[in-house]
Amino acid sequence: MRATLQIAAPAVFIAALASCSGADAESPTLRVSGIPDSSGTEIDALARAVESYLGGELGMKVEYINATNYDAAVAMIGSNKVDLGWFGGVTGVDAVDACNGEARMIATREKDLQFKTYFIANRAVVDAGKVGPVDSLEALKPKLSNLSFTFGNLRSTSGHIMPRHFMTAAGIDLDSGVRGGAKNQDNHTMTLDMVADGRVDVGALNYTNYDGASDEKKKQAVKIYETPTYVDYCMVARGSLGDEMIAKIQAAFTQLDAAKPEHRAMLNAFKAEKFVAAESSQWQMVRDVVKSLQDKGQLK
Repeated sequence: MRATLQIAAPAVFIAALASCSGADAESPTLRVSGIPDSSGTEIDALARAVESYLGGELGMKVEYINATNYDAAVAMIGSNKVDLGWFGGVTGVDAVDACNGEARMIATREKDLQFKTYFIANRAVVDAGKVGPVDSLEALKPKLSNLSFTFGNLRSTSGHIMPRHFMTAAGIDLDSGVRGGAKNQDNHTMTLDMVADGRVDVGALNYTNYDGASDEKKKQAVKIYETPTYVDYCMVARGSLGDEMIAKIQAAFTQLDAAKPEHRAMLNAFKAEKFVAAESSQWQMVRDVVKSLQDKGQLK
């Protein structure tokens, strides 16, 4: 079964395309959301940090609105239900498209310009000699035919799209080249848990989720491969906020300093050391990867 992904304008977003530059630009509340790519506890911590920090910097009420899934996060910014969104590379591109190009990327963590995916394997599988660290996915290919594999949500850049891209380039068929066919998880936390407890042999996930996991979890889920780098997460703002407000929001992120105690909660919530200004053109590679997968029949 091939994965299904629409990058340009999924049906759920069509009704939103005409509304991104409409009403509510002068709302006294800045509405923020993002993709639910981690555990609920982590998302709650991010919401609290955003409301507190941005509210103080902008001198206005900030409300974080939880999204039920990746598509819902994009649909909300497309339909003016949120003003600002924290997205992955694929959903960031989708968010701009859902606003008919009137939304734009304004900030990213410095590390998102050099992001990567880890492939991990269950400790028992490694100890049994069925798989181990490899220098390339081509070397992993013959081992996967006898192993189960899982990765992230179809709309996740680091959890699904980029690992699929690299595996396809290595000649790995995700339908027949892994035992039982590749399975998707809702988020990176679930992928890590599935591999760590032995429900799945091998998985691929966002490297920051793995690096931030407990030592015990990493002992049970062994890192076996690290992909080349690519661009990933970004902060997307609706154009209807206006240039002055967008500049203030951008400055609030890019001035974050790990040396300042009052900034640590915000940086920790985003698993960031530093934010930098972003340009939408930097995510062209994401569009190119998705189109390539679609052309190869890997995404529909």
